[in-house]
Amino acid sequence: MKNTYTYTARSVEHPEKVVTLTLHDDKMTVGVGAPLEQIEAAVATVTDEEETTAEDVQLWLKPLAIALIERRTGPFSVADVNAGLDGDVLKVLGWVRVGGLRCTPITLVEGRVDNPVAAQAFVDEVARRKEELAQPTIFLDYWFTWVGIVASLLMLFVYWRHRAGTVREVTDA
Repeated sequence: MKNTYTYTARSVEHPEKVVTLTLHDDKMTVGVGAPLEQIEAAVATVTDEEETTAEDVQLWLKPLAIALIERRTGPFSVADVNAGLDGDVLKVLGWVRVGGLRCTPITLVEGRVDNPVAAQAFVDEVARRKEELAQPTIFLDYWFTWVGIVASLLMLFVYWRHRAGTVREVTDA
């Protein structure tokens, strides 16, 4: 691949949590650093008799969930990726498409990273590639827009049928 840019985000609080974001042309793939040992530890934490908090379980299972989502969705289009940095907190959001329309956003990365300078460079590269694509996101690109349009048309149809029935009753009387 010619136009490749890779950024590895490492959590400040949990250095074992690593996410590799790779931009290649107009796509982005996510590689989650969830070694087998971490997954086994997560399963042991959930099945252990000791008391565990939901936050502990989520901390371990979130990388696994992202990996499963990524396998199901394939690479994200750069146009469907939003990346931002606030101080040393990186947030990368990707939209999952169903039937070619944006269905739901998923947070791919959210947290403090150990190298904010590199994170900012990644955010800038995503912005540059999105600008290169120059395809503005239109409102009709979202499922909830189409659901709203169909619901509105159904309500208008029901109203029209009700009104036609009322007018027919008045003329019959």
